[in-house]
Amino acid sequence: MSKGLKIHNIVFDNTNCGLIVIDNEGIIVDVNQWFVKHSDRRKLELVNQNIFDCFELGNGLTVKRAIEQATNYGMSSILSSALHPRLFPLYARAHKKDKLMEHTCYVKSYSVDGTRFALIQIHDVTDSVMRERLLRNRTKDLSIFSLAVKHSPSAVVITDALGIIEYINPKFTEITDFEGYDCIGRPYFSLGRLSNNEKIEENIWRMLEQHQEWVGERCNLKKDGEKYWANEHIYPILDGDNCISHFVAMQDDVTQFRNISRKFSYQAAHDALTGLINRQEFEGILRGTIDGNNDERDVHSLCFIDIDQFKLINDTCGHIAGDELLRQISVLFNRHCSTDDTLARIGGDEFALLLNGHDISKAKLICKMLIQLVEDFRFRWNEHVFKLGVSIGVTEISSESINYVEAIKQADSACYAAKDAGRNRYHIYQENDKVLAQRKDDTYWATKINSALENNRLVLFAQPIVSLQADKKNSHEILVRMIDDNGNLIPPGLFLPAAERFDLSHRIDQWVIDNTLSWLCKHHNDIDHIDHISINLSGLSLSNEMLLQHIIKAIKANKVQASKLSFEITETAAIANLTHAKLFISALNAYGCKFALDDFGSGLSSFAYLKNLKVDMLKIDGMFIKDMLKDPIDEAMVKSINDVGKVMGMETIAEFVENDEIRQRLQEIGINYGQGYGLGKPVPIDEIITKSVELI
Repeated sequence: MSKGLKIHNIVFDNTNCGLIVIDNEGIIVDVNQWFVKHSDRRKLELVNQNIFDCFELGNGLTVKRAIEQATNYGMSSILSSALHPRLFPLYARAHKKDKLMEHTCYVKSYSVDGTRFALIQIHDVTDSVMRERLLRNRTKDLSIFSLAVKHSPSAVVITDALGIIEYINPKFTEITDFEGYDCIGRPYFSLGRLSNNEKIEENIWRMLEQHQEWVGERCNLKKDGEKYWANEHIYPILDGDNCISHFVAMQDDVTQFRNISRKFSYQAAHDALTGLINRQEFEGILRGTIDGNNDERDVHSLCFIDIDQFKLINDTCGHIAGDELLRQISVLFNRHCSTDDTLARIGGDEFALLLNGHDISKAKLICKMLIQLVEDFRFRWNEHVFKLGVSIGVTEISSESINYVEAIKQADSACYAAKDAGRNRYHIYQENDKVLAQRKDDTYWATKINSALENNRLVLFAQPIVSLQADKKNSHEILVRMIDDNGNLIPPGLFLPAAERFDLSHRIDQWVIDNTLSWLCKHHNDIDHIDHISINLSGLSLSNEMLLQHIIKAIKANKVQASKLSFEITETAAIANLTHAKLFISALNAYGCKFALDDFGSGLSSFAYLKNLKVDMLKIDGMFIKDMLKDPIDEAMVKSINDVGKVMGMETIAEFVENDEIRQRLQEIGINYGQGYGLGKPVPIDEIITKSVELI
């Protein structure tokens, strides 16, 4: 072998690409070692064999034409991997058939002693193809990411390693009104900065510099200076050297949510009518005062205040006048109470006052002052002018006080003693007081309720539930009144709370159910114009299995059409007795009875429980209805409750519909029914047979 031929063979076999020499009939004349290695064939299997017999080529016709052009006409061709991917079955790793090689083929013509051959050069382009695919995928991912950031429901801000803003998305502009030209190139924390945010920002920087994320709520300023609250998430982006290259800040505007939450928290602790703290909050403060009162020198006084003549104003002028009186009295009391003292409305016309650091002698002076204030006060309503009085019960709180419940009982008993003694006066609780002895353990109202039940001195009233939409029948809610020894009607607000405390609610419920079913049976031919009669059930009744069986037995015995019967349970009672409530509802639903969830919205966790309570109607709490024309949050709550009710197949009833304007707005929202003095007052139940309530 000549030296030149030997060099030629060395170069041929060590070239870093595949080489195949083919004659004009397609016979393989020679192949180099690169091709042998990556095709996983022996050279003897290939040489002197027809190339088309050795391989199932991806596009044989094109290859054949390229070989003919090279051997017959001296033309060269490129068989691109883009056009003919994986022309030969070659493997990226020799002798490991785990990954096919991406390659490009060049067909060249060369002559030896006047005979033309085709030389196929095969180049491995797997890495470049994979890089191209990876680049395409990354470009696609980046495009998707950019689109996601642009249309993200959260505000997104991207800064460099120094916190200088490089990008803001449209949501950030929507929330803050800052445009791109306001932000780009400025420090992130300089936008909308509040002076009291500097310490927070220092803490955030400290965490970020330690490669930690920061999550929390911050108050910032919009472009026009308006405050907004954002739930913020800031985290560092690290490069390949584990150094911070960028920061990403995401904000969710929670201003409205905080306002609603703050309003709910306020409403949970305050009386909606007067703005004073409510009974639950007051009892918590009283409990804390007594539990922490370990020093014999710490003495306080607790006063229970009851407005005399309140019932007269309510009956003469209506609930709107009564509410206005309570508001004015609250302002009067609040104005003359010390900031160290705690004033609360704990019932209809009942107030409580905790005098911090005042013993009985000082409490007497304050009681005299309050009595004189009310005596000098005149309540004017239209052409009426009323003179009022207050009855006050006082008890002392010291380190010897047992607990807050006992303190409330003592002040309550003393208040009743003041009323019995002629009203417009105060009475001090004393352990051996003969006047209070008869009221010990709060038996006063228990005795009256038991007497009324035994002597059948309860009467049924009914208040219309008026359809606000077309082609719907009206309904009625059953209310109960007590008759005293003199034949006067006692409103439910005086005796029903006592019935709850003394475990007498189920007896009143049973009386109401028995008499309502009896009335329905007697008048079943006279109530076609009524959709249903609604009966209230107390929280205690929901867990009373005997009462449930009594209702079922009464329905069967009276042969009452169950679809004419509905039961109302309060949201708070249902949640407190959820398991019993579900069983109670399920049992009576089986007979065709309806259920309404009363005071809906007052429980603050309402929506979560609706799926578990199969009720037919939602009675929206009156605190949202009364001021909905003035308060957009109240109106939003009414709309939300109505929307959720509709989605769940429930009808909605609005309480406290006091005027035509509220009624009109409720109709527009789509509320099904309304109830309140603006639509109809309670009347003796027999009057609903002939009295047809029409929507004005």
